[in-house]
Amino acid sequence: MGRMLLMHALANVLIQSIWFGISTIMAVLARKRFGADDWQTLMITAAAPTLMVMSVFWNHLLARMTIRRFLVFNWVFTMWPLACAAFAQNFWQLLVCYVLASIGAAGWSPISGTLLKRFYGDHMRGRAFGAINSAMYVGMMAASYAIGRALDVNENSFRIYLPAAAGAYGVGVLLLRRLIVLKGGDEIAEERVVSERMSLRRLLAPVLHLREVLAADRVFYQYEAAFMTYGVGWMICNALLPVLATDRLHMNYAEFAGSTQVVYPLCMLLMTYPMGWLMDRIGPMRTSLLSFAWLAFYPLGLMVSHSVVAVGLSTVVYGIAMAGVQMTWMLGPVSLAPSPQKVPHYVAIHATLVGVRGIVAQGVGMLIYRLSGSFVVPFIVAALAFAWASWQMSRLRALTDSKSPAA
Repeated sequence: MGRMLLMHALANVLIQSIWFGISTIMAVLARKRFGADDWQTLMITAAAPTLMVMSVFWNHLLARMTIRRFLVFNWVFTMWPLACAAFAQNFWQLLVCYVLASIGAAGWSPISGTLLKRFYGDHMRGRAFGAINSAMYVGMMAASYAIGRALDVNENSFRIYLPAAAGAYGVGVLLLRRLIVLKGGDEIAEERVVSERMSLRRLLAPVLHLREVLAADRVFYQYEAAFMTYGVGWMICNALLPVLATDRLHMNYAEFAGSTQVVYPLCMLLMTYPMGWLMDRIGPMRTSLLSFAWLAFYPLGLMVSHSVVAVGLSTVVYGIAMAGVQMTWMLGPVSLAPSPQKVPHYVAIHATLVGVRGIVAQGVGMLIYRLSGSFVVPFIVAALAFAWASWQMSRLRALTDSKSPAA
């Protein structure tokens, strides 16, 4: 078990930590290096969360090939466009490459949930996930700091670290492929799907299945409704943070990375084990309830931030709360799925709905900011969304116990 956990953690560092370090500074790179305006910045910040809508289609593909083959296919689709971004000469070239990479990144959620369900039992999944995330957060801090410092030294350093990241991601995929073999060989993630003629219904099957699952499983539906409301607040903050950092505070790359991308995973690292322990004992609904309520203070902190230190302190609040959200974001759908075979479906649906709220909420947040000419109004809206999500989860907690799988 120890060797398996170590390999799994190292693979996650090479895959998710590197993607985090690249994606979270991409909007600042677009503004400072390529002169992106507010709406162009929104295109960058919205790309990764919005294109999570593709998760349900990636899950459809996962049901039709072996897990090891899926990992390679997803790596090619995600990292080669990002490597090509190293040659971008203007904003639009950068955007196209990043959008393609974001489509590929949406495939990580269903495979990640599948591996967690297969590798670890219910009694220890929260702690195993916490251990894996702890390693990942260290990797996030290292990747974010290194990228920020490299860009401050030379704004063209992205032409080096993007291809290097593609190679490191590939090493992570190789580790996961080896781990799958050690766990008993490769296999289809679900029962093999019988081939059928291409049709409009087949093309739309993932979306139709999404609606069927949400309609049939009311507990899962209400869980997703609460996360949808939380996501509105998160998307508003995500869209406006690069604008706040560059326009109001005039941060350089290292200051932005240090006050957000380093502080955030550090807090997540410190709180992962407590949140994993909490998750194993009170379940995803109660953990979400507490985390959403605490998150309401994050946009309020950003609203009054006029220094790099103030943004860092707001990020501390954010990181503590998100340690709990990170647990419930992945393990909630995993625990609510009625069978191991349904885990990829539930995780893919959950990830897809991230994109649905991203399509709307980021644009709304930017529009409110542009119309009001102030960060005050959109950040207050974000705080209210977090508080409402906590209330929604409290109602769901009263309805059912989080450890009972969906029937």
